[in-house]
Amino acid sequence: MTVRKVTITDVAQEAGVSVATVSLVLSGKGRISQKTADKVNATIEALGYVRNQQAAFLRGNVSNVIGLIIPDLTEPFYSEVASGVSQFIEKQNKIVFLTQCGKSQKSFDLCLDSLIRYGVDGIIVGSGIFLNNEVLSRLAHSRIPVVCAARASECSGVDIIRPDNTLAAKIATEHLIKNGHHQIAYFGGESDSLTRAERIGGYCSTLIQYGLPFRTEWIVDSDDKQQNIIEKITEFLQQFPKVSAVVCHNTATALGAYLGALKRGNTISTVDNHSYFNQEISLLGFDNIGSEALYDIPVSFITQPSKEVGTQAAIKIIERINGYDTPPQSVLLPAGFSQLKS
Repeated sequence: MTVRKVTITDVAQEAGVSVATVSLVLSGKGRISQKTADKVNATIEALGYVRNQQAAFLRGNVSNVIGLIIPDLTEPFYSEVASGVSQFIEKQNKIVFLTQCGKSQKSFDLCLDSLIRYGVDGIIVGSGIFLNNEVLSRLAHSRIPVVCAARASECSGVDIIRPDNTLAAKIATEHLIKNGHHQIAYFGGESDSLTRAERIGGYCSTLIQYGLPFRTEWIVDSDDKQQNIIEKITEFLQQFPKVSAVVCHNTATALGAYLGALKRGNTISTVDNHSYFNQEISLLGFDNIGSEALYDIPVSFITQPSKEVGTQAAIKIIERINGYDTPPQSVLLPAGFSQLKS
């Protein structure tokens, strides 16, 4: 049996008004008395009429949909960004059209095409690596504003919301120094990572500020595969046994470093309770969420404002949609001692 959809004509007939009147009530425009509007809305509810969002877009050129393109929803940073975006956008009585592009420009372009065809009001992009001149030109031609919610400074010419990676690394390194550590390594992150480059900048500048040794061999890159991290940290500590603390690039690195240090025979101490006997080593990492599984081991974390990046990006895209016309801004969200946990 086929169930026929309730149409705008059905609503008009049941309410005893014209189709034009129902259309005006749905769009919120025109001079319709409150009594008539209430009658039409009550009929809509009674009949179960589904408001056609695409038709509403054609009437008012507003879809009330925000597009979100992220590389990988399984990455903690981007899942938190998506959460921050969704929670704020939903409070504005709008919805989020979430797409996932992976690591290729082609996939990103396909996601972008889908959002443009759907007629979204604005687009938030997690990571600006694919926001080239051609993409920005297309968005400008379609009059769709775009905001970048990234882990590092990856683009120019658009609003970008991101963590202050340099400041976070300075805080981490200084915290270790003030707790007596003078030989500190930086471990993890891939060599082409802009986030890693920003954090290493903060790490190195803090060592120099305090007159401590800076050695390039104490900066070790690695992917997030546990076995690779374990092997590299074991080899590193064997080669440099006097290193007393390691700044870890992320949660995966911190866990791998912990397991590798144990494998070598080191004792892992908390940053604030370190002694220089029994081959003790302290680990401090940057956490974009996901460290709950590590609460039972002595690893400290500075939590990055991942969800706040999403919230602020959502605020900014709404401003742009509403015609807020100022030069593109780069907004840095800081970490702080209040975010340090162990």
